Amino acid sequence: MKFVNSHSIGLLFLRVFLGICVLMHGIFKLNHGIAGVKSMLIANGLPQIMSYGVYIGEVLAPLMIIFGVFTRFAAFILFGTCCVIFYVANASAPFSLTSYGGFVAEIVYLYIGGTICLMFCGGGKFSLTKDY
Repeated sequence: MKFVNSHSIGLLFLRVFLGICVLMHGIFKLNHGIAGVKSMLIANGLPQIMSYGVYIGEVLAPLMIIFGVFTRFAAFILFGTCCVIFYVANASAPFSLTSYGGFVAEIVYLYIGGTICLMFCGGGKFSLTKDY
C-alpha cells in the first residue's frame, strides 16, 4: 500500500483555505449584488458586463478548487479574476504600504501566489478529478 505524502495533504489545505476565503467574497456578492464591482470597472474604463464574471471567478472557480475539480483550470480562472481585481483596485499604487508596514494589496498577492501554486501542482491526490 502506498502512503499519501505530505505534498498532497499540503495541496488539500491550500485548496480548501484558498477556496473558502475567495468563496466568501462571492457569497457576499450573491447576497448584496455587484453594483460596486460595476462602478469600479466603469471608473477604470472597463465594460460593466465584465462584472458578471465575478460569479465565475468568486463562486464557481473556488468551489471547483475546494473539491478539486479541474483544479488547474479553476486556478487559472481565479488567477485571471485576481489580476482584474488588482488592476481595478490597486494598479495606481501596486506597492503602497499600510500604516502597519504591509502591502495594501497583500491579500490579492496571496491569492495570486496560491493560484500559481495550484496551476503548477494541480489538486493533489485528494481531488475529485486527477489533474496532477
